[in-house]
Amino acid sequence: MDVRYRILKNDSVICCNLFPKETDLIGSINSISQKISNSRLRGGLISDSNYCVYAFSSNNDYLKSSQKFKTTLEVIHNSASHIDEIIENSKKTENKSTSRLIHNLTSLNAHNIQEIYSLVPQENVSKKMGGQISFVENIVRKEHKETAYVLLRIAKNNAAMKAEFSVFRKLFDSNPELHKRKHNVHKVLMNVFYLFFPDFTDKDVKVNVGDDRNTYTAVFDYESFHVALYHLIENAAKYTQPKKSFNVSIKYIPGFCEILMDMSSVQIKEKEKSRIFEEGVSGDLAYRLGKAGDGIGMSRAKKIIELNSGELSVVPYEKTADVVMGVTFQRNVFSIKLPR
Repeated sequence: MDVRYRILKNDSVICCNLFPKETDLIGSINSISQKISNSRLRGGLISDSNYCVYAFSSNNDYLKSSQKFKTTLEVIHNSASHIDEIIENSKKTENKSTSRLIHNLTSLNAHNIQEIYSLVPQENVSKKMGGQISFVENIVRKEHKETAYVLLRIAKNNAAMKAEFSVFRKLFDSNPELHKRKHNVHKVLMNVFYLFFPDFTDKDVKVNVGDDRNTYTAVFDYESFHVALYHLIENAAKYTQPKKSFNVSIKYIPGFCEILMDMSSVQIKEKEKSRIFEEGVSGDLAYRLGKAGDGIGMSRAKKIIELNSGELSVVPYEKTADVVMGVTFQRNVFSIKLPR
């Protein structure tokens, strides 16, 4: 930059891009514009009751013109409150993302601990010093079906934790590292669906994942797309209508491989079909039912798919709306398009 500066508020630095040698020279600055002896450098200082701004420049125009340097320094000083506000908002956004990550990981870890202790009570294990393995082995032998459910739920929680880490790396990095290559779409779908089959089974929802030939491929970054699928299928598991079918089909269209998720789920109105992909937004009915989350999952899914040069959209069929036990369900078809 032609002019580098440090802004202080109550003696605390809120912004600084000075070179190290310029930082060392701050103590020698006592006017709005002065040339630094034995150096091709001009420095200056402006302060008021709120902000103090130090600035330096080695640009020839500023070295030649004290007035030009003063004017630029005054502009920076006048903008100090706006710069301060931008930085504070940026910090809040960053802290919010970090807090959300920690909260989600803490919750998922707690769920895993609860799952284990629901099968193997903690107090019983602690009393079996030296005999824990045989004690747990007997429980697994007697409760083999419940053990299978617990392991699947733990696997699901672990996948969610991995998704949280992946999202944090991919979405909050200005230059995310993506490893795009060709993948078998059916296999990738099944890698995520198996985590949620118990959820669909509990609702008596039959999941049909098509592509018997198992030949459709698309180009994407596996780790990030896995996260997008996780959020989409988690959303489907939450909102699908009990005792209905959830049909997934795969096909080629010009330039893309398209995945269609066709389901009967909680009503999405035509006016909501774009907004449900915005962060912090859930459908009206989801809010009224108390099922709305933080509105993050669908937003993340869309951002990740777009990061992979793909598209995510939904077509709601409002004419198919049907009220069951006070809840309005309808046919909703989600479309995922990925480059071939």
